[in-house]
Amino acid sequence: MNSLTVKRITRNAIMLALLCIIGMFSLPLGDNVKVSLQLLMVFIIVLTSISVFDAIIVTGLYLLLGLFMPIYAGFRAGITPTFGFVISFVVIVVPIYFLNKLRIKNQFIRMGIACFVGLVICYLIGTLFLAFYLHLDLKKALLVAVVPYIPFDIAKIIIATLVVSLLPKKL
Repeated sequence: MNSLTVKRITRNAIMLALLCIIGMFSLPLGDNVKVSLQLLMVFIIVLTSISVFDAIIVTGLYLLLGLFMPIYAGFRAGITPTFGFVISFVVIVVPIYFLNKLRIKNQFIRMGIACFVGLVICYLIGTLFLAFYLHLDLKKALLVAVVPYIPFDIAKIIIATLVVSLLPKKL
């Protein structure tokens, strides 16, 4: 095993551990509104990944581990009404990774666009799953699962782009 492989495995393990730890916590902000930092960590993972496969592996392992261990927001495990959002984490890494490779000089704009597209896909998958799971119409599901979180998720995009831009390039 060469040193690059060891570095990638180590980096992925650290990112998975951070996602598991950060993912458990959520901040209650009112009636039925709890904000977690899972999505922020997913943004950071994919924006700093060496390859799209690394990001898929990390988010995929997070999804699988959370089926059996209480590592999802609110110390939950298994399939819950918000499980669609966790599924979306594995899906959104692909467009975020490749959009972040576009030749846009301003890295904040490039990363912001990539994360915004990922956020829209996350909302789509998560909302459809929630609507199906709870037998809600799409409008009600959007009002419950998306609308209250939009400002917080935009803030997560801004924070992720700032954090990633401040990290050393070799990380």
